[in-house]
Amino acid sequence: MNRAEVVGINLLKREAKKPVARRIRERRPGERRPFSLGRDKAVIGVLFLVLLLGFGGYYLKLDRTIRAKERVLAKKKAELKKLERVYVRIRILEARKQELQRMVKVIETLSSGRDSVVKFFEKLEGAIPDNSWLSSYSLKGKEVQLVGYSLEDNGVADLMENLSHIKEVSYCKLRYIKEVGLAGIRVRQFALTTLLK
Repeated sequence: MNRAEVVGINLLKREAKKPVARRIRERRPGERRPFSLGRDKAVIGVLFLVLLLGFGGYYLKLDRTIRAKERVLAKKKAELKKLERVYVRIRILEARKQELQRMVKVIETLSSGRDSVVKFFEKLEGAIPDNSWLSSYSLKGKEVQLVGYSLEDNGVADLMENLSHIKEVSYCKLRYIKEVGLAGIRVRQFALTTLLK
C-alpha cells in the first residue's frame, strides 16, 4: 500500500465517525413548537403534583383549623349551658329578693302605721270631752271615721280641737252634725273624718 491509499482510508474512517447532522426546520413567527411527549408530560406531571400537594396541604391546614374551632365552640356551648342555669337561678333569686323587699316595706309601713293608730286611739280617750261619747269608728288605711253624740254643740268643737292637738293626726274634718232624739233626750249626732300621719 502506498501512502496515498493509507491517507484515503484514514479519511474515510474519520468521515464515517462524524455524527450525521440533523436538519432543524426553522419555525415561522406565531407557530408553536411541536409537542414533545416525554418532556412536556414530565413538566405537566410535576406541576400537577405540586398543585395537588399545595391544595392538599392547604386543605389539611383548613381542616385542622376548622376542627380546632369546632372543639372550642363545643366547649363554649357547654359553658354557656352551665351559665344559663346559673343565670336562671340568679333571676329567680332576684325575683324572690324583690318580693321579700316589697313584703318588708309593707310590714314596715303597717307597723309604723299601726304604731300611729295605736297611739292615736290611746290619746283619743283623753281627747273626748265629758259631755260627748263615741258610738262607732271605722279605720280604712290612715283614715279614721268617728261617729258619736254630744249633749251640746261645744262638745263637738272641743273634741275637734283636742284631736288637732294629737301629733299623729294630720287633719280633722267635720262631716255632719245634726240634732237627734236618743232615749227621749235631744242630743247632737256628729261624724268626723280624721287622717293620720
